[in-house]
Amino acid sequence: MMESTQVTPMPLWPPMYTVKKSTRSKQVRLSIHPHTGLTIHLPHRSKYSVDIESLLIKKKSWILKHLASLPPPSLREQIALPAALDLKAIDETWQIEYKFNCTKPSLFAAPGFRLVVLDKAPNLTCSLRLLHTWLKRQAETHLAPWLSQLSLKHNLPFNKVQIRHQKTLWGSCSSAHNIQLNYKLLFLPRNLAEHVLLHELSHTKHLNHSRSFWRLLSQCDPNCAQHNSALRNIESELPAWLYTERLPR
Repeated sequence: MMESTQVTPMPLWPPMYTVKKSTRSKQVRLSIHPHTGLTIHLPHRSKYSVDIESLLIKKKSWILKHLASLPPPSLREQIALPAALDLKAIDETWQIEYKFNCTKPSLFAAPGFRLVVLDKAPNLTCSLRLLHTWLKRQAETHLAPWLSQLSLKHNLPFNKVQIRHQKTLWGSCSSAHNIQLNYKLLFLPRNLAEHVLLHELSHTKHLNHSRSFWRLLSQCDPNCAQHNSALRNIESELPAWLYTERLPR
């Protein structure tokens, strides 16, 4: 009797990809994420056009190797309601209880770090929307004051802060010193979340990634290089449902 061998199919070529302009990228960079697949990151102010087809061919071996290591699409795309929210940045873990046969979709916090989600019937989109909205409020409650404290401590004033759901950025800072923070920061270890806040505050002095910028950030965060390296791969550890497309406005 012949033994059967399971063969893992190779990813299709050319692969599907997303192109992103990034203020963080000094050069063209590729990344592969379990939730979003292949992304090509281009410098935001690049003066030169990029031949995507040639780039893919040049990096074909690396791309195929990492795409093949991803879990099957059926697993990557499977989104389930979370049983808890582990908000490492603020050292809080919230257990979630879902109750149905209720008249109106809603969410409320109960004693003992519990969240109760109410709905008429099981509804993945609606429940996730309620959780995203609650997370945004939590970020406004915790991240905004934290940013202000670091601003005073390091003498890096900013104009105003806004909490958003950004797909590819942890945060951003405009020329007017307006800072935007991603509420997914709540799920990062506290030291990495603080690194991001200091990163954006450093942009109030240097709106680029020059040597002066990194020197300033290193003064604020002595473990800057270590934190920056850890941040590059941390997204794969975050819950898949955080990347759902249909979010609250």
